[in-house]
Amino acid sequence: MMQHRGIEGKVIEITERAIAKQERAICDQANRQDRFAAIRQATDNLPWFVVRTMTGCEQAVEKVLQDNAIEALVPMRKGKTWERRGRKMEGRPMPVIHGYVLVRFMPDAAAFEAVSCIDKVLGFLRMGEQAKPISHSEVKRFYQRAMAGEYDWKSTKLTYVAGEKVRITEGPFAGHIATVVTREERKDADLLVVTIEMFGTELPVNLPLALVEKL
Repeated sequence: MMQHRGIEGKVIEITERAIAKQERAICDQANRQDRFAAIRQATDNLPWFVVRTMTGCEQAVEKVLQDNAIEALVPMRKGKTWERRGRKMEGRPMPVIHGYVLVRFMPDAAAFEAVSCIDKVLGFLRMGEQAKPISHSEVKRFYQRAMAGEYDWKSTKLTYVAGEKVRITEGPFAGHIATVVTREERKDADLLVVTIEMFGTELPVNLPLALVEKL
């Protein structure tokens, strides 16, 4: 055990465990930076991958990746615009698909580990044992449509019932057939809660109605 005299003259005891913990934190940070440095060696012809995050943490994860010079995207859309007492209140921005970040890097074990270790990251969208790749053209089209407002809140008279099958038309789940669980109950909600079966696992996803079509 070491002792250190503080500013007010008090003796502060520093245990070996505390020193070891600090050293591990420094080492972990250095290792993370090394792993991120390896990821930055990506080329423009690489596919994208889908990172699963805690809901509400998409942009925080995106920022960590971008701060480390890693290409990452969270396509956004605008919620319902309200009018109250003659004033127009713009809809709040939100991810097109909650809980997911698109990322592009050189696909190797060290890179996947580095991204998986980021706080609030839950893992990758996978096809069996492998992370599911998405072509750059698909991501570009999805992002451009989001920027153009094609996925913004829209009123609809369509109704959906639990158990109904729908097709997902855009984004990382494009082409998949999903099963409706429920529609959000808020009057302004245009989100559909669905499950997607992927390799024997049912994955719950919240999707804007603009991304699904009836079969």
